[in-house]
Amino acid sequence: MKISIVITVYNYERYVRLAIDSALNQTRPADEIVVVDDGSIDGSRQIIAGYGDKIRAIFQANQGNIAAFEVGYREATGDVLLFLDADDILLPTAVEHVAARWREGVSKVQFNLEIIDGAGKRLGRSFCAFPKSYAPDDVHAEFIRSGTYIWPVMSGNAYSREFLRQVIPLSPPVGYDGALNTIAPLYGNVVTVQETLGQYRLHGRNISRNDAKGRAQRFPDFPRQIGFRVAEFDILKAHCDRKSMRVQAARPIDNEIVFINYRLASRKLGLRYVGQDADSSNSLVRRGIWLALTKTTQWRTAASHIVWFSALFLSPSWLAYRLIMLRFNRAELLRPLVRIGSVIRRKHA
Repeated sequence: MKISIVITVYNYERYVRLAIDSALNQTRPADEIVVVDDGSIDGSRQIIAGYGDKIRAIFQANQGNIAAFEVGYREATGDVLLFLDADDILLPTAVEHVAARWREGVSKVQFNLEIIDGAGKRLGRSFCAFPKSYAPDDVHAEFIRSGTYIWPVMSGNAYSREFLRQVIPLSPPVGYDGALNTIAPLYGNVVTVQETLGQYRLHGRNISRNDAKGRAQRFPDFPRQIGFRVAEFDILKAHCDRKSMRVQAARPIDNEIVFINYRLASRKLGLRYVGQDADSSNSLVRRGIWLALTKTTQWRTAASHIVWFSALFLSPSWLAYRLIMLRFNRAELLRPLVRIGSVIRRKHA
């Protein structure tokens, strides 16, 4: 079995060396590492070129992340393809774990990612908090029932070439990870690795924080993100028709707690979004609390969701805005307090 790591890059000179080094320093070496530079105008190209024949570098004019993904897919030759965003990191045993779990009939292997900030500091959270038992049969049952399941962002997945061959091109609304992960259970087993095998970096340039003009925002453009997810579920419907399969949920987006959050936040901020007329703040807060109680794997997480939904629901618009700002920028806003605490601890040590 041949495993390829594909890294797509656009103006990430600050991080790309860390990503490439993490791909090179695997306990089970990848059979090839393909790096696609999508027309970077910073120092990324020079950094990539410095690796010589340790990697296969592809330099192209800027075409966007979807085109860069497709180039990486076409150029890679592995039976299994792991796509690593240039601002993320693979831990040393990632490829080893993927290879050990791979079986015939698998569409993808997914694994946990630790969340870090722009400076590489651990934020004490992960993506995702998988249930302790999340075997392929569990994933399939949840998918058929709800139209969705728990999956990580792009860097936490290794995809079967056979799966990708059947579905690419997809014309996803924003990036390939959401669309691929949404339809993966239709094309094979989804195997979950409980161990943390990578690091997902949160910083000002994450795509989820950009508006329609690519400008970084202090919190996600909720209506835009909701629209993307609705479009991904439209792709799911098309592929269900292709495979002659059905999911039981009429609106799978109602089963994803993050998008209940985005919809409630949009209403509190007076922002219009796709499907708004079918929602109310009352129905959204009830749904959010129900999902927190039935879908989360830890009671602390459930309690956190319940407190958040309740506070957001009860807050007037001006306070809701401040709560949202705090939630999506808490590491940055709390950093001065952390520093003060460190100073006090040193003085009393």
